[in-house]
Amino acid sequence: MRLKVSLWLPAVVAAGIVLGARLLLFPAEHVPAEFSEGRVRGAALAENIVVLSRKTLGRLDTIAQYDRNNRTAEALLLISQEVLESGKMREEAARLASQLERMARSLPEIKPERARQLATEAVSSEVALVSRLVTHNAFLTELFDILKMKLTDRSSNVDGRVNELINNINSEAQAINQFNKRFIEALAEFDMIVEK
Repeated sequence: MRLKVSLWLPAVVAAGIVLGARLLLFPAEHVPAEFSEGRVRGAALAENIVVLSRKTLGRLDTIAQYDRNNRTAEALLLISQEVLESGKMREEAARLASQLERMARSLPEIKPERARQLATEAVSSEVALVSRLVTHNAFLTELFDILKMKLTDRSSNVDGRVNELINNINSEAQAINQFNKRFIEALAEFDMIVEK
């Protein structure tokens, strides 16, 4: 009996060492710190962008009311403030893009495969958000330019273009919200996988 135990014991110890080394060196679940850090910072930036976008939509309604009531000075002041806010959104988008780059670089290291797929989906959603934000800001800039022209030169007829731009801005804002929602959903599912 002693002979059988002594043969099995080294084999079990060796198997344990190999298995331990495999789990230590190649864990079944692995999320790089760079991904986690980028995720936390990126999520905060994306949320801030969504909040700024919602505020912009509210201010557009106020600008439209000022326009209807011929309160040109107030409308122009609010437009100027909104142009500054639009700059803040662009800065936040640049910061978000930087965090997304960090996350994207670490995607190949994420394990298991399903977690990597969800992380890739989340990063892709936020990249799409940034892209839509660029379009959103371009529409905003054009709208503010047209509104300034309309408010300073009452003879200009740009109402059709104003309405079109407002509809486009609303569509982009909805898309931004949807992409951010998908980012959050994908990472919630990701968390369920890697936190088992």
